[in-house]
Amino acid sequence: MQETKRKRPFYIDRDKRKARRNELRRVERTYGQTDKDGNKVENKRFIEKSVERAESLQIVQEMARAFASTMEFYKSDWGGIKVHDEAIEKVLSLNESRREYVEGLQPEKVDWSHLAAVAEIDVNDSLSLWVRVREAADEELESGRRAAQVTGTRTEPYPMAQFLAIRDSFADQWQPNGGIESAMIDMMTIAFSLQMYWSTIAYQRSFRLHNDQEKELNRYENKGWKSPYQHEAGAIDQAHRLADGYNRQFLRVLRQLRDLRRYAPVIIQNNGGQVNVGAQQINVQKSE
Repeated sequence: MQETKRKRPFYIDRDKRKARRNELRRVERTYGQTDKDGNKVENKRFIEKSVERAESLQIVQEMARAFASTMEFYKSDWGGIKVHDEAIEKVLSLNESRREYVEGLQPEKVDWSHLAAVAEIDVNDSLSLWVRVREAADEELESGRRAAQVTGTRTEPYPMAQFLAIRDSFADQWQPNGGIESAMIDMMTIAFSLQMYWSTIAYQRSFRLHNDQEKELNRYENKGWKSPYQHEAGAIDQAHRLADGYNRQFLRVLRQLRDLRRYAPVIIQNNGGQVNVGAQQINVQKSE
């Protein structure tokens, strides 16, 4: 019996992504100029652009804004009302200290000022640092830690393991294909985890109230069951409503995932091989 290959949500095909991001496209640009006789002349140029180049340009702009923002701080009242040259010296000194520890920073702690400090020496090194931050974000998403932050950013190992166990069980059944289906798996995991949490809270609040009244009866302090105080009843009702709300959210996303699979385009396979259709894997043989 062939073992089914386990597929995790948000599987990232890095080679395919790299090819998409570096794919060049030609863009026509028209520039208007005036010659020495006062006549308007249009010059057309073709430039090559890609997603990778566009992102790198935006990163460089953010680093420049961070440098300028720090300089403006030193010119303000809070920074000591320094003149322009002194403000630049303060920024350069601060960036020098940032470069000493930036390599040891966790990716989520790196900000634009750190990138600007590294770019002061070599822009390529700064872009390499940005790539490290991007790769860490990819790994966080692919591993499930990003979605598991619903349990808290400082959560203990076991609650996070519980969350990831639910996520993996959903992914094992649905075998998500692409970012949209993977996101829906995470949404279902979050909704189901919160449903279980608030169901537990509802039970605990109801059980505690019942237990307290039972103790009063045993001590002959009460002649029978009495209605709970309004704040107690409201707390129990709140937990039940939240549990029901997350249950509805879970079922809504589940139906959306089912409909996404149901109304997917028809796939025609002319040659033999394995075809993934919905949650099933079908082996197709070429007719003789």
